[in-house]
Amino acid sequence: MKKTFKMVNKEINKLARVDIRFIFLIGLLIFLPALETLKNIFAFLFVMSWVVIAKKNNDWGGKWLIVDSIFLLWILADIFVSINAIITHQLPGEGFRDIIRFVLIGWVLSRINFSKERLTQSALVAVVAVIVTLIYSYYSGHGDLKELHSVGHINHTAIYLVITYAISLALLLFNFNNLNSYQKITLIVTTIVLFITTIDTHSRAAFGLLIIITLLDFIYLLIRVKKLSLFFGFLVVVTYIVISFMQNPPIALQKIQAKEHILDDSGRDKIREFSYYAFKTNPLLGVGFKNYGQITMEDIRDAVVKDKGVLDGKLYLPGSHAHNVYYTYLVSGGLLIFSIFAWFWFYIAWVIIKLITRRENEWIVLSGIGVVLVDLGIGWVNTTLHHEHAVLSMFVLGLLIAQFRKSELIKELAG
Repeated sequence: MKKTFKMVNKEINKLARVDIRFIFLIGLLIFLPALETLKNIFAFLFVMSWVVIAKKNNDWGGKWLIVDSIFLLWILADIFVSINAIITHQLPGEGFRDIIRFVLIGWVLSRINFSKERLTQSALVAVVAVIVTLIYSYYSGHGDLKELHSVGHINHTAIYLVITYAISLALLLFNFNNLNSYQKITLIVTTIVLFITTIDTHSRAAFGLLIIITLLDFIYLLIRVKKLSLFFGFLVVVTYIVISFMQNPPIALQKIQAKEHILDDSGRDKIREFSYYAFKTNPLLGVGFKNYGQITMEDIRDAVVKDKGVLDGKLYLPGSHAHNVYYTYLVSGGLLIFSIFAWFWFYIAWVIIKLITRRENEWIVLSGIGVVLVDLGIGWVNTTLHHEHAVLSMFVLGLLIAQFRKSELIKELAG
């Protein structure tokens, strides 16, 4: 009886030592690509658990930095833009929720100092969760990849897969010595699978970023390690991939080769033209998020006529969204939101430059670079930083900012 009591008491003590924030974060990452409702529940629990623990311990994760002001202003401006959409344009205002969710997740993560082991574990969970969801997607598509269940449209699925690939590759290459055998094997498999499945989405932009991120990570590794064996290994891998692409060109590569110019896309050009004049119609506060589809040709008529003298409907194409992250923020949030959006990315670039010279948790920095390239690169031809892949982006960027906070604190204490 006493032994049983001691065993139960021991297990209770173990549970008491578990960081509930980490548990909820893991739940969020597991369900993020697969189940919308559970994703939202775990996102809420993760943020609330941080608030409760921070209040209890009187530890809010460090001093106030510029990025905290950016996060706060982003949320307040988002709410203000939504209120303006309701009052001024008589349009729905519920579009603010997506931005608040991913901004809060990034903000909270930036103020939690997880151990290196926890960071590795969370990234592994994020990667493996996608693999599991991919298996179901191929099964439900009878061998074809249609989409990740919760992520949606194949182009958004491609964005999600590229970001996950960036995490998997960076964790494998730049945290290799800290991984156990099981983790190394897992990451080798997931990196290969994500490389292949991203190509299978047939997305030109995702294919291009996949190649860029791969080359960037390996070139940086070669610069860091400076081993001849690694160089020849890299050369063999690149040669194999090039030969494979020459013998059996992926559909995405065929699409690129069929275009006279890599950015040639008449449909999206028309959407961008429409978006430009939609922005000019409401330049300061926009029309509110998720209201892009409510804008019609009549709404942009005056702005076009003022600029060009006549409205030629063949040059403009309205749609459900802007297919461009920059115009999404300009049209939906006006200059108010866009200025905060731009400020945030300039800050992230500055953090990356600072951290890359300090060589601490480099896999987070390289993952962060991957996120920046995907969100701002693919963002020219599709709406990135949106729903599930926005949360995944903020997962990486939150860890990046947390690493910066820790680095600055160490530097301050040493000085």
